[in-house]
Amino acid sequence: MRLNHGLMTVTDICAAALSEATGAIEAAHDTAAFLSALENNHRLWRALCEIGRREDWPLPSCRDIEFIIRRSSKLGFGVSDADLAALVTINRRFSEELVDGDDIARIHTKVRLAYREGGEGGGFFPWLLMRMFRPAAPASRHVRTASRDTGCGPAFEPIPA
Repeated sequence: MRLNHGLMTVTDICAAALSEATGAIEAAHDTAAFLSALENNHRLWRALCEIGRREDWPLPSCRDIEFIIRRSSKLGFGVSDADLAALVTINRRFSEELVDGDDIARIHTKVRLAYREGGEGGGFFPWLLMRMFRPAAPASRHVRTASRDTGCGPAFEPIPA
């Protein structure tokens, strides 16, 4: 059975990426896996901030975003177990907000099947980041409102290409 890739929205892809990043943080069993999980979470949140502004999503608070960006970019130095628990909690909460009540496990499975089917290589997480920015992905499920200014300042400027 062929999955209809057109039914994946940007929010589905972003929610699956958050789910994947959260799982990697929780499953990290050695230093390399832990550092990779933090780096991927950092890259993901930089992308989410950019896409969130573009799509006019209700992003988490500036305080939460700053916490995530700063802790994820520390390469493990000074990152406590409490920090990791907070990263996981924020990731899960925003993922659930993105899917607006849908089953995140089902969405993650749908997105993973799309990767396996059309995969382009390079791994699932890089594929997710690429798909988040691909113009062919349908718009988010969130209704656009007047433009939101998160007030998060220059630390959250778009990622250079």
